[in-house]
Amino acid sequence: MKLPAFLSLLAAGCCAIGASAEGQGVWLEQKHDFGAFDEGLGTVYCDFRLVNTGNEPIAIINARANCGCTRPEYSREPIAPGDTAVIRVGFDPKGRPGRFYKYVNVDLDAKPKRTSLSIHGTVIGSSNTLKSRFPVSVGPMKLRSKIIAYGEVLKGHTGGQFLEGYNASADSMRPSVTDVPGYIKVMVEPTVVPPGDRFVISTIINADEINDWGVVTDSMTVSPGATSGEKITIETVAIVNEDFSGMSAEERKNAPVLDANVTALDFERISRNSSPVTQTFTITNKGKKPLIIRKISCPENAVGIKLKNKEIKPGKSEKVSVTVTPSLLGDSNLLNARINIVANDPDHPSTMIRVVAEIK
Repeated sequence: MKLPAFLSLLAAGCCAIGASAEGQGVWLEQKHDFGAFDEGLGTVYCDFRLVNTGNEPIAIINARANCGCTRPEYSREPIAPGDTAVIRVGFDPKGRPGRFYKYVNVDLDAKPKRTSLSIHGTVIGSSNTLKSRFPVSVGPMKLRSKIIAYGEVLKGHTGGQFLEGYNASADSMRPSVTDVPGYIKVMVEPTVVPPGDRFVISTIINADEINDWGVVTDSMTVSPGATSGEKITIETVAIVNEDFSGMSAEERKNAPVLDANVTALDFERISRNSSPVTQTFTITNKGKKPLIIRKISCPENAVGIKLKNKEIKPGKSEKVSVTVTPSLLGDSNLLNARINIVANDPDHPSTMIRVVAEIK
């Protein structure tokens, strides 16, 4: 036999021996279902077994969970051929009511190099956890809040917000959302909520469908089911403003400019039994385009506002009359209200004027 041919055969034999000696691990299980269990049970554990089916020792070199509530325990000692190793995975349910899905990535120095082991189940929350995380009770249904706040939503845009809930009953639940404003779209996921599981009420608000400006409040009704007698009113709040982002520098230079001659109106001392008291302030347009007052309002019922013209030409002014009716103030000894002016001024789309008084 020629020498080159002999060396080739020798190299091929060595490769075959190396391949046959390569470590190989097989996981006997890769998923574990804890089912439903009480939060008070504390940390729960399960075992995942790894068998070395190769001809060489293998070892677990790393195991990392995707959450701090999940902790893998394992040995880095070599696993002899034919032997079995165990990774114990613990899950801490404290403060985590509802369904969970966690995984642990395990790295070997053999094949398979990386494997994801998963655990799942449903935590039946303790009363203390439910009170802190879902403080609003509607019969067996628990909610995170009684209000959905969207913050600022610009005309021409939409905004999203969600409300979390929990099924504290022993039966499945179909949460129902009714009396929804036309400019809000609602979706409940999942539509059928198993016992001890969480759900989400997702909402999308469309500013173009809101015929209002500034602070816009509304509500919707949420109940554990369409036929349930138990229900709650969820308030919605959004601040609707104009979108000036598309304006050029030249357009901004020629835009209207709102200038109010006061930042506050002080009515000083008012007798609770006195007649309504009126003061005025002035809005001036110091810009080059007509100033449009989209909305001028005050949430305080005792404060009335009158503005004759809501379109102010460049260089012109308009007076705003503000009337305080003491009999509508109730038992309060102080008035601290705010007038909100929404206008097409890109630099001052919203202007606040305080209204204060001492009631005697």
